[in-house]
Amino acid sequence: MNRESGFSLVELIIVIGIIGIMSAIGVYSWQRYVANANLRTAARELVADFNFMKANASAKPDLTWSISFNRDVNPSTYTLGAQDANGNNASGFPQTKTPAAAGAAVDLTSLPGGGATYTLTFLARGTLSPTVGTITMQNNRGSTASITYNITGKTYVTFNMQ
Repeated sequence: MNRESGFSLVELIIVIGIIGIMSAIGVYSWQRYVANANLRTAARELVADFNFMKANASAKPDLTWSISFNRDVNPSTYTLGAQDANGNNASGFPQTKTPAAAGAAVDLTSLPGGGATYTLTFLARGTLSPTVGTITMQNNRGSTASITYNITGKTYVTFNMQ
């Protein structure tokens, strides 16, 4: 009895179908992971900018250091600013950034006071004016990152991932 070894067409189609189903599940999970990773990156970048401005306000108290947020534009932006007593911009400032890291769909959804624009000023000792608040970012999946700050410039980030 000679029997040919190999796979039948039906067996190959079943295997290809299983691989297709697994790939579809994997692509969905990957897209979700990337969207949430981009949100975490954008929130951490904003916290790093807070720390940068706080350190500079302590090191160079002769300048006024601020972060201005604007939700009126698409995508929303925030601007790092440093000005002297005459209102002249310091070298390298202003720097306008978007929370959308690498083209990710991340946007500012809530600012303290509920308005579309907001400005935080870093005082000479690294303290903040206004003294407390929360800034919320959201990605296209509905996940949020809430960045809460206090008078000392300390920031706390909480994530709600969907």
